[in-house]
Amino acid sequence: MAGAKNVIQVPELGFWEKADISISFASVVVNALYAAITGFFRGKSSPRKYSHHVAAAAIRRMITRLSIRQKQYLDPTTIQTYQAVMKQRGLQPEVVDLPHGTEGCWLGNKNAKNVVVYYHGGGFAMAAGASHFDFWLDLLQVVNDKGHDIAVFFPRYTLTPHEVYPTQLRQAVGALRYILKEAGRAPANVIVGGDSAGGNLAMAVLLHLSHPHPAIDPLDLSSPLAGVFGFAPWINFSQDWPSFKDNAYRDVVTDEALEKWSSAYLDGKQGDSWSEPDRAPAEWWRDAKTERILLLAGGDEILLGPIESFAKKVKSAFPNTTFVVGYDESHDAHLYVEAGSKEGTQTANELRQWIAARL
Repeated sequence: MAGAKNVIQVPELGFWEKADISISFASVVVNALYAAITGFFRGKSSPRKYSHHVAAAAIRRMITRLSIRQKQYLDPTTIQTYQAVMKQRGLQPEVVDLPHGTEGCWLGNKNAKNVVVYYHGGGFAMAAGASHFDFWLDLLQVVNDKGHDIAVFFPRYTLTPHEVYPTQLRQAVGALRYILKEAGRAPANVIVGGDSAGGNLAMAVLLHLSHPHPAIDPLDLSSPLAGVFGFAPWINFSQDWPSFKDNAYRDVVTDEALEKWSSAYLDGKQGDSWSEPDRAPAEWWRDAKTERILLLAGGDEILLGPIESFAKKVKSAFPNTTFVVGYDESHDAHLYVEAGSKEGTQTANELRQWIAARL
């Protein structure tokens, strides 16, 4: 296992930064209590479900109030969380070294014929959570019980501000290169995808295959990928969209948090077609190296506007694009307000069916 390369990037906090954590958590509790009381009188600008209203208020407060350094100090790393989830489920973890100083985690049978390469979200600043791994382990059980042969390869990328763009994209391309060149999978047996910031990486990797980033080695394919998906992809860092106002109190994400994360990712650089794939001209998607593209969004998320616009642009050049909006869903609802739901969210169910149909 690649323990030696698993650099635990835990910031050293000063006294006041640590003290402020307690104040932050107190403000989260107060905010949640206020939402619990006022939720009985909420209007149409709030989530339809009472539980979503309270959970979203608490999450919004936490991601806005805590700094990137404080959040990384509190959270386990992606590798630590992966190992804990696998142990809890009685499964053997399998971590492999990847190029550019990172690792990848296997979920399911690493010798499976088909592989989903999945990049996690978290604003490029937060490690993967247990809900990421639980979601994919549950999905694999359902699809493989129906006769499929699929595994998930879950790369770790270096979080900001320890590294900044384009490092994360270089690592994401390296993970796909590993699956195709080292693990020996044919592109027709590989799906690439991700959620939120990971959805950004998935779309940027797809762009890189046909329009290589000037600072990253090209990756030539013998045939198109089976599919590429973006789950609530954060593909445009602008906040000049009506959905940012309309869904401000329905979603778990805030404009302030997005500004904090995008600034850390770009580190003073100007956005481009790979840091914000929505910036790429429509014609760049015409020769996308994939059979199909799936884009998913929640009807209650602030990113709905840019994702809708992006889906329209991509579909105009690449007709094999499907766009699904989940009713009453906030950002990554399957990982947050609906995590562990037996019924699953509309978008999560659509993704499972789409993957099963591709592989």
